[in-house]
Amino acid sequence: MERGHTPTFRLLAGLAVTLSAVAVYSAYTVYQLRTLESLQAATIDRNRIDSLLLLRIQNNLNSVALTLRDMLDHTEPYPLTAWRAPLARIRTDLADAVEREAKYSPSTGSAESRSYLSTSMRQFWDALDRVFALAESGQTEKAGDTIRLSLQARQQALTTAVARLLVQNNESEERAAEDTRRILPARGAKRVRVFWRRCWWWWR
Repeated sequence: MERGHTPTFRLLAGLAVTLSAVAVYSAYTVYQLRTLESLQAATIDRNRIDSLLLLRIQNNLNSVALTLRDMLDHTEPYPLTAWRAPLARIRTDLADAVEREAKYSPSTGSAESRSYLSTSMRQFWDALDRVFALAESGQTEKAGDTIRLSLQARQQALTTAVARLLVQNNESEERAAEDTRRILPARGAKRVRVFWRRCWWWWR
């Protein structure tokens, strides 16, 4: 009998084929797991950038609150209209932060909150413009009442809305990190078990 047809040679050839299949399948599995891990990491990074932008928005809103307080304190010998320029600078930075945040915000779970934030922000600045219009027309007392009874409440509502979005982002980031830790090992182990069952069935 020729050596090329011996059972030992056939077994070795079969083993070589099996080992090659294991190597190819293992490489493919590793590639898929790394791709999934990269996607999860991108989601986490996106949430972190979004959280930083929300913190920037929150910081601007805190600056607005301090400015409104100063406008009502009358400790400085300035008219209410003197605060227009500082608030305009805050408004510009706030608008930039909101625009950037919209690009990184999660696509699900917070659309309603962000819609509320955008609408409330627009209404706040419209109300502030009316305050300055009152001050310019000499209705300083009415302008102060509007700040006290309306603008400060609006500012607090905006701060609360941003805080709620930050909480949602933190929860989303924690879930993504947990899914990465849980899914990757489980999925890899499952595929390896399935593959070896098939190999065992083939060799029987």
